Amino acid sequence: MEGIPSEYWMILIAVFTAFICFVLYQLAMLIKDSRGIVTESKKIIMDAQETLKIVNGIVQDLNEMVSTVKGTVYQVNSAILVPLRKISSIMGIASSFIEGVSSKSKK
Repeated sequence: MEGIPSEYWMILIAVFTAFICFVLYQLAMLIKDSRGIVTESKKIIMDAQETLKIVNGIVQDLNEMVSTVKGTVYQVNSAILVPLRKISSIMGIASSFIEGVSSKSKK
């Protein structure tokens, strides 16, 4: 009984080798699956980029429309509303003046 018999050493080495082979097999399967997932992900990313390009075009069109509407509103404001406000303020001043004159003449 001077040491461990060679059969036990062979069993230990065989178990260790089987374990290493199992780990390497699992790693290979993981790499194989990840390659397929990466390929699918590339397709999804390309589709997302195309969708973003389309959305970006739509947003640019909407920005142009909004800026056109803003310009129109500012033009309407300066062409119609500002003179109307001036006229209404003049009419208010005239009305106050006439009321003041008529109230003094009644006394």
